[in-house]
Amino acid sequence: MAVAAADGAIVAEEAACVESIMGAVMLHPEARAGLRNQLTDPPLWSASLAEIDGKHARAVLFLAAYVAAVDGDYDDEEVRLLRQMCEALEVSTDVLDDAFTWVESGLNWMASLHENTA
Repeated sequence: MAVAAADGAIVAEEAACVESIMGAVMLHPEARAGLRNQLTDPPLWSASLAEIDGKHARAVLFLAAYVAAVDGDYDDEEVRLLRQMCEALEVSTDVLDDAFTWVESGLNWMASLHENTA
């Protein structure tokens, strides 16, 4: 949530992306409701990261990068926050570079699907 709010506003694309991720990981409906509330009042990101263990840090960074990119570009504040998240999770920024590459490939793949149907 913090990444979506990092640039000062959570746009519809970011909120939809968060909803999609919650569905993909089959998050319980009650947990989804709590997270939806965070869209309007995001928690401190450092508190959220404290609950993440090392084996999930990479997935969290990849999904956070996806949320940051879904509105069309990476805002400087979003990138700064993603780098701070790497530090807090004790993960190399190389993982973040991998996440940016992964996001770009996924977005390019989705765009190619739209081009092929037009």
